[in-house]
Amino acid sequence: MKNNKTNPIKIVVMLVLLVLVVALFNPSKLGFLPENIRFMLEDFVAKYFANAAISSINLQTIGAAVLTIAVTWLVAQIVKFIFGCFKCKKGRSETIHQLIGDLCKYVIYIVGWAIALGCFGIDTSAIFASIGVVGIVVGFGAQSLIEDVITGLFIIFEGEFEVGDIISVDGFRGEVKSIGLRTVSIMDVGGNIRVVNNSEISSLINLSEVKSVAVVNVPLSYEDSLEVAEKAIQEALANIPSNHPEIFTEAPVYKGVNALVETHVELLVIASVKEEHVYDAERIIKREIKLAYEKAGLQTPCAA
Repeated sequence: MKNNKTNPIKIVVMLVLLVLVVALFNPSKLGFLPENIRFMLEDFVAKYFANAAISSINLQTIGAAVLTIAVTWLVAQIVKFIFGCFKCKKGRSETIHQLIGDLCKYVIYIVGWAIALGCFGIDTSAIFASIGVVGIVVGFGAQSLIEDVITGLFIIFEGEFEVGDIISVDGFRGEVKSIGLRTVSIMDVGGNIRVVNNSEISSLINLSEVKSVAVVNVPLSYEDSLEVAEKAIQEALANIPSNHPEIFTEAPVYKGVNALVETHVELLVIASVKEEHVYDAERIIKREIKLAYEKAGLQTPCAA
């Protein structure tokens, strides 16, 4: 989970960006820059932002802008807290819940930025009218951002996968923890979280759409009786659904001899379970068979 202590850094980042934007619209104040660079900036502003010049910079306008940024961050945190109070079940409702939360967050930051720039007399409507929204996005090299957002909308509304599903993306298997406009967060069984940009999801398998198969290879010593082992295994498998109904809806199936290797006979057991229960099912089957071996007096050889 993210540490909330890092959230105030967002305020600092927003303030730094605000300073850069203000400096862009008032290049004459940038005395540390070479004169030719300042002239280039002035020509750029005059050409594309003729109606968006800064009217004044003083302690009052700076304080108002800083306060606006702080309030914007605070409002975003309040909205995040409110959305966190309404927990949805895993699935499409949780996906839409996260989407609305992301939209609200972006709207709040955009409005806050517009108000902060307005404190310096910058007509933000003139900025959008001068170069257009598409020009702003492309100008800042955010073509990939557009791709992420568009792909994210397709993912959400087509329902290819939802929060709580087990998916495999480029070989990384895990549970979908969140689906945003830009990224998808996936957590594997070890608790490792991978964040993937929506536009980078090129190969995906939704493992939750159908039941998966837990596969267990059971070793048997050549010195022990195969018939005794098969009887012990089948008795153990028959009791598993009643002991673990939350994972098994039906008894695992003994498929027979799978291989004859140098050190032992390899027996095969499979079970149909939900994808999120595959590893738990394999561990339970191995435990029950080990106990059945001990009860029947069979050895448990180490697999090569």
